[in-house]
Amino acid sequence: MTIEELEAYFNGIELPAQIDLEAGVAIADLPLFLESHLSYVKNSGGLKSADVFVKRLHQLHDRLEQMNQQKV
Repeated sequence: MTIEELEAYFNGIELPAQIDLEAGVAIADLPLFLESHLSYVKNSGGLKSADVFVKRLHQLHDRLEQMNQQKV
């Protein structure tokens, strides 16, 4: 997914108050996490350092999708 597609996805869903991204990694403030990560990626100018931010956004997307599948 592109950064624009990820941003649209996150804007189009109801976010939980907090989430465990992976073992030992919890996000307590999802709106702040998304704002900071999306902003950094969009303003990074393609810097390699943005890769970890993109990876975390993809992890969050995957985790939210897993949670939605478990509800069904």
